[in-house]
Amino acid sequence: MSELKTEEEQIEAFKTWWKKNGTALILAVAVGVGGYFGFQTWKQNEAAHISEASSMYQTLVEAAADLDTEKNQKDVAALAAQLSEEYGDTGYAMFAELFVAELEVNKGNYDKAISALERAITGTEDKSFQAVAVIRVARLLAEKEDYDSALSKLDMVSDNAFSVQKNELKGDIYLRQGKRDEARTAYEQAKQALEVGQNHPLLDIKLGDLAKS
Repeated sequence: MSELKTEEEQIEAFKTWWKKNGTALILAVAVGVGGYFGFQTWKQNEAAHISEASSMYQTLVEAAADLDTEKNQKDVAALAAQLSEEYGDTGYAMFAELFVAELEVNKGNYDKAISALERAITGTEDKSFQAVAVIRVARLLAEKEDYDSALSKLDMVSDNAFSVQKNELKGDIYLRQGKRDEARTAYEQAKQALEVGQNHPLLDIKLGDLAKS
């Protein structure tokens, strides 16, 4: 009887506990199960989202291969806009902006090209990608003869992997300004940044021309 009483007491204790905690336990289990399946669904949706962006970007790349046709120009602009609006959380959106910039440069719309590149820069934290885009912005600013802004942009590039491009462009800009000493210094810095065994014939020509004068 004592064992039975103990079991009855345990059952009653469990009933009392269940009244207090049963609903919360069911909810916890439901949330846990729902969370798991919700996460699986989210992963599937995320994969589909990225796949759609990838497919759209590939179509854009194919159109950008020939920007001489008006149709391809319109396709690139439309696809880039859609990637930006609907897939801005993917890397494809920022890469699309590079093609938009190229398209606008071909049209002579430097301001629009710069805007596209700036969107690409702010759309990522990838330092290498940012460096590429910043150097392109600086190049366009130099084409607009906004040399001070171009040089300021180049000062934003801190990745040593781009020291050659950065300093060579600085040299080009200084040369356009008639600052030959500054140009020579920038070219020399670019040359020093070359990897061992790496050749840059054009840079050598630029330094040679400055040495002659």
